[in-house]
Amino acid sequence: MKKPTLCCECKRKRVLSGMANAKAKGKRIGRVKKRNSVLIRSLIDAKLSYREVARIAKCSHGSVHAELVAYRKEKETADRLKLEQLQESIKADSNNQSLDEMKKMNVSPEAIQKVETSLQEEAKSKVTEIQGQYYETYD
Repeated sequence: MKKPTLCCECKRKRVLSGMANAKAKGKRIGRVKKRNSVLIRSLIDAKLSYREVARIAKCSHGSVHAELVAYRKEKETADRLKLEQLQESIKADSNNQSLDEMKKMNVSPEAIQKVETSLQEEAKSKVTEIQGQYYETYD
């Protein structure tokens, strides 16, 4: 008796579940990366062309491009984290200290509101200065 054939979706599900099982057991899925990332990144920082970097690192210029894309993505993520930390520190430090002191001195709520908006604008300008482009918050 012949086994029933599986449809494409069933095969896909079985393959994915098998890969997930293998990954859970600690097996590596895919090829091992053989390019020297540190060398390639240092040569990229030195502003060499793809072909020159590939010749020095003994890899293809496609590998150099792939490493450059990964490098830019990591730098972007790190910059985003720094920005978020800076925003939080600016908000936490300046706003809390200034506004708490004003509340203790029994200053009118309108004046406190004006100071709060000016602090927010100052924080936005600092972030814009660091980021180098227009910045808008979505509070």
